This record gives sequence, structure tokens and C-alpha cells, in this order.
Amino acid sequence: MRTMSTPEVSSEPADRIATDVLLWGGVVGAVGFTVVFLVEGAVRSGYDPVRLAVSYLSLGDGGWVQVATFLLTGILVLGFAVGVRRALLGGIGATGVPVAIGLAGAGLVIAGVFSTMPAFGYPPGTPDGFPSEIPATAYLHVLGALLFFGGLVAAPLLLARRLRADGARGAALGSVATAVVVLVFFGASSADPSGAPFFPTVAGLLQRVAIVAGLGWLAWLGLSLLGRRAIEA
Repeated sequence: MRTMSTPEVSSEPADRIATDVLLWGGVVGAVGFTVVFLVEGAVRSGYDPVRLAVSYLSLGDGGWVQVATFLLTGILVLGFAVGVRRALLGGIGATGVPVAIGLAGAGLVIAGVFSTMPAFGYPPGTPDGFPSEIPATAYLHVLGALLFFGGLVAAPLLLARRLRADGARGAALGSVATAVVVLVFFGASSADPSGAPFFPTVAGLLQRVAIVAGLGWLAWLGLSLLGRRAIEA
């Protein structure tokens, strides 16, 4: 079944291997990030994965695990963006898709460098609710989140144009659906200007749906490109 066209790729073995490594890095990063936050959310003492966003796993005992995951995955996704650019080479979305993916990767790195602030009773002992004083690092963390989710909305939409032009309508619809899911569920998991979540009892769950959808699409793209490159080798 057709998924997308890939112009003729370089015959240099070193170039092919480097591109494949970058693509595999994105797949591993997407899957690994998901596994880590699901496991950490399930076992972390005092943490409620249904109510709290993934970012809160960066705080408290063991927070370094999520911080490291943000940073490592961000680096892998940035490399993946380069791999996608090299694999697509030209045509519709050959620049826009990698740029959007790169923004998502940069967002993860920013979110890892600048952790969110304690709130909503986590870490244990933190007062419930949203604090009145917000440090600058928290705003930078939000910027990272916006880049991450924004990139995972833009990239599928941009690739959908290429897929539609190639006649891969099913894959194009799937990419558009992914963008809609990421946008809607991330928006629903967000908060109003006062910091109060729109749906406080399930904000964490809603955010997780957006993350899994976006990173699942990223892994699919990587595997699709790797599969086509293997056929054309």
C-alpha cells in the first residue's frame, strides 16, 4: 500500500546509514518517552497520572528521570527531523515537515532544561491549587510545551498534503486526524489565564492522549520512511 513518495536517495552507504540511524532515533525516542512517563506516572508516590500533567514528573524524588527523558528524547527528535529532511529530499512538505518536527524536539529540550513549578499538591506537601507567584522558568517550560505540541499539530498537517498528492488518502486522513486529536486534547488539558485547568480531574489523562497520538504518529512516520528506503535500496 502506498504511503508517500520518496525521491531517489543517495547511493552512498555512509549517507544511507546515517539517515537510517537518525530515523530510528526518532522511533526509539517516541516509544521510549511514552514508556517512561507511563511507568513513572504509575509508580511515583503521591503522583496522580489522571489529574497531573507529565511535566510534574520532573519534580520531587526521582524527578531527574523525567528531566533526562525530556532532554534525550528532544535530542533524538531533533536528529529525527534531520533524518526526515534527508529522506524526503524534495517535494511537498520536504522542508515544512522537518521544521515542525524540529520545533517539537526543541520544545522537549526546553521543557527538560526548565522544569515546571510545584502545584496542585505535587510534590507531596505542596499546597493544592496554582501558586500566585510564577517563576520565569515556568513560563519557559510552557513555551517548550507549546513548541512540542504545536510541532506535533503542524507536522502531520503538512505531511498530509504530500500524502494526498501521492494518492495515499488513508494515510493523509490519518495524519489530519492525528493533528486534530493532538490539538483538541492538548487544549482540553490546558488551563485558563488564572492557571486553573479546564478539566482539573482529568487534565493529566487528556494530555497523555495528545502525547501518545503525536508521538505515535512520529514513530509511524519514521517506520514508514525506513520501510520505503529499505525497498528502494
